[in-house]
Amino acid sequence: MEINLKKFGFKIEKINSLSNESNFWPVFIAGFALILALSFGPPFIELVKADTNSVRFTATVGATLSFTIDATIQAFGTITANTPKFATTTLYINSSNVNGTNTTVNRASTTNTLFAGGQYIPDIPNNNNWTAPGATSTAGASAVWTIATTKGLGFRVMSGISGAASTTCGGSTTWWGTDDGGPNSKWSGVSTSTAAQQIANCNYYKDSVGQTVIYQIDVAAAQAGGDYHSSPIVFTVTTN
Repeated sequence: MEINLKKFGFKIEKINSLSNESNFWPVFIAGFALILALSFGPPFIELVKADTNSVRFTATVGATLSFTIDATIQAFGTITANTPKFATTTLYINSSNVNGTNTTVNRASTTNTLFAGGQYIPDIPNNNNWTAPGATSTAGASAVWTIATTKGLGFRVMSGISGAASTTCGGSTTWWGTDDGGPNSKWSGVSTSTAAQQIANCNYYKDSVGQTVIYQIDVAAAQAGGDYHSSPIVFTVTTN
């Protein structure tokens, strides 16, 4: 058998570049990444991953509240008609509540505060019977005290002793007037209702507050003589 090699031929061409260069780089990068992954193993695979998480914090600090008063009994002594006499109660308030505290007052009884047997000293001076307004910018049931005309037992919250020793913490001057005993001070009677009525509001954090309540009393010449005693007046401080 004869084989004729002339029937077979070979053609070799030199390739100078890829026919399409845009196809080269994706293939090259993918191949290079595969080589790295095979070379370095799982650490490299983890290295090329990314994720993000975050954490937030909450914390609660328990609010504290305590208050005391300077005395549980206040004595006016002997009263002469048309000559007012005064007494005070100071509340010492400590609270860590961020929104502050408010102070209320109420009678323990709906009867008149001061009595001797069947006789009473009126406690709605100028017919004012304190009912708390809804906001410090609204006037309550109070009025100036006219010497020799206004009779009975009244109270007000002091705005300051020499401008500094006491604070009402938000008690408006429309409630209590612009001075602490002068002609522009305002007075009212403790509400005849036993419901607590707000008299001051410290609506911001202040860990030490002094609130002083002033009482004023005067009687008519016809008031029956005797030793008058009081039913309790209750002060309550609560956190806002």
